[in-house]
Amino acid sequence: MSCPYTNFKNKILDYIGILRTPREEYGGMPACPFVGPELDQGKLMIEKFDPKENSLLEMVQQFNESKYDSALFAQVTNEVLSAMDTREYQNFINKTLKKSGFKHLKAICFNPNDTTEVSGFNPRKDSPYFLINIASRKVLAKAHKSLLNTKYFDNFDTKYLDYLMVKEKKQTI
Repeated sequence: MSCPYTNFKNKILDYIGILRTPREEYGGMPACPFVGPELDQGKLMIEKFDPKENSLLEMVQQFNESKYDSALFAQVTNEVLSAMDTREYQNFINKTLKKSGFKHLKAICFNPNDTTEVSGFNPRKDSPYFLINIASRKVLAKAHKSLLNTKYFDNFDTKYLDYLMVKEKKQTI
């Protein structure tokens, strides 16, 4: 049996191709409108994170000292994590970042077992691995804000909007 992490960067690049493709579900925008330009500009670190070889904090330190604007770590694991586990793990990572002096960074986890959809489309299910994205809190907040006055969130259900802390647009007649 071959290692599932062989050619992991190519598999992640294929996945990014899905994330950067415009979709009607996202108001004609890509599921992740920022990953394509970041990749094209050489500002996205893509690495494998194996907890048997090093800690996530070591990976974050390496990223923090780099020229990259964000990092995408493919976590080596045999565990199958549920959507609830993902949220708890993401919260744990963010608390650990804060305690360890990385208050300016935030983690967002992408689990291929996630079931959250936008109008029937679930981009996370296509992720080849459990992914941990690390980026500046300020950059993420600015990116989030830039999407608020677009059609990006128009097809999101109320529960997902609440999770993302987005207020529903009031319908005008």
